[in-house]
Amino acid sequence: MGELFAKRTGIGFSLKVVGLAVIAWGIIQGFIFIMTFGGVFSNGIGIGSFLYPIFTYSIYGILIIGFGEVIELLQKIHDQNDPKAQALQSIEDNSVAIANASIPLSIAQEIKDYYSTKNIWADSISPTKTSNVFIIKINGHTEYIELGGLTPKILSEEETTRYFG
Repeated sequence: MGELFAKRTGIGFSLKVVGLAVIAWGIIQGFIFIMTFGGVFSNGIGIGSFLYPIFTYSIYGILIIGFGEVIELLQKIHDQNDPKAQALQSIEDNSVAIANASIPLSIAQEIKDYYSTKNIWADSISPTKTSNVFIIKINGHTEYIELGGLTPKILSEEETTRYFG
């Protein structure tokens, strides 16, 4: 279930959350209906009236979740065909081995302070082979930030390829 709701793209993730909300709303609506009209439909129609919104909204929710999956699959296909995205993915894959190393608290705090001034929350901070460059995941996209100057510097794609080949 966690892999299904991994945040790869913002739109795909949002559609999946909306799909879950639709399913939950169907269950709530079924309970509301049975609590309101339960005594009136005591001859067996009440169970059908209870299950109808649950099944209907569950189908709608599953369709919406499926659309979210399709969007994420299309994004994954696009990334596989995009040479820049492949280069960035290989950089991230190479840094996974380094990612097990811990980041000093002062560096993590400096990065978080930099992004907090922009009202952005960094999802994760990972080290790279270069000691002063870090991978920052923010809202489904990746940024590379260089420390060591007066202020942290977000690297452009050209600078990233210069550092990592």
